Amino acid sequence: MEEFLENDLQSESLVLKLVKTDSAEFQATIRESQALYVRYQTKIHQDEEDQCTMDQFKRFLVKSPLKKKQSGDAPSMGYGSFHQQYWLDEKLIAVGVIDILPRCVSSVYFFYDPDYGHLSLGTYASLREIAFVRQLAETCPSISWYYLGFYIHSCPKMSYKAQYKPSYLSCPESFRWSPIADSLPKLDQSKFSRLESSGTVCDEDGNVNLSKVGILHKGQALTYEVYQTVNADSDDEETVKEYASLVGMKTAKRMLLYRSARNE
Repeated sequence: MEEFLENDLQSESLVLKLVKTDSAEFQATIRESQALYVRYQTKIHQDEEDQCTMDQFKRFLVKSPLKKKQSGDAPSMGYGSFHQQYWLDEKLIAVGVIDILPRCVSSVYFFYDPDYGHLSLGTYASLREIAFVRQLAETCPSISWYYLGFYIHSCPKMSYKAQYKPSYLSCPESFRWSPIADSLPKLDQSKFSRLESSGTVCDEDGNVNLSKVGILHKGQALTYEVYQTVNADSDDEETVKEYASLVGMKTAKRMLLYRSARNE
C-alpha cells in the first residue's frame, strides 16, 4: 500500500492511499467504498439504489482482467488495477480507479461524496493523477502518459477532459494523435470528424487481413483463421471485418474480439 499525505485548505489531514484491488487493505474498506459509490451514483447520476449493488460495484470497478506484474522495470507497486482512496479525517470522501500500465496511467473512473462536490474533487483528482504519473516517471521513464479515456464532444460531463493541456485525441481515420486545441473546432462542426490535418495520411496498418484478427472464443485466444476452422458454420465475417477496419489491423492483432458460441 502506497500512502501520500497532504494538507487541506483548513489544515485538516488529507491522506491518499493507493491500494491494489485484490489486496487485504482494499478488502478491509470495500464496504465503505461501495457505500460511497452508491451515494455518488444515486445523487450525481440519478441511478436507482438497487442498481448499485455490491456485485455490480465489483463487476464495474473491482474485477479486472489485468494481472499484477512485477518486473525489473516496473514501479514499486507493480502494474495492474488500483483504487486511489482519498481520506479526510479518516473518512473516505473520494476514490479514483486507475490502471498502472507499462507506458501510462489510465484513469478508469472517479466517484466522490456529493457533500464535497463544491471542492471540484474531479479536477483535483485529475491533477493528483497527473502528478502521480510524473512521480512514477522518475523511476520508470517509460510511464510518461496520462490516459483520460474516451472523449465525447457533445457530452457535458466529459468536457472537463479538454481543459488539460497539452493533450491529444486519436483521429478515427488515421489513428494518429491530434492536439486537442486543433481538434475541438472540427468537432464543433461535425460529431464525426477527421482530426488528422493532412488528408493524405491514413492508418498505416489499415489493410484488413481477417485471418490475423485476434479472437477470444470459449476461453481460448485464436486467430480468426483458426476460429473459422472450429466454427465452420459461423456467419460473422462481415462483423469481424468491420471491427478490424475500425480499430486498425495493428490493434486487431494485439487485442481479442470476443465471439460467443452463438456468434453474438
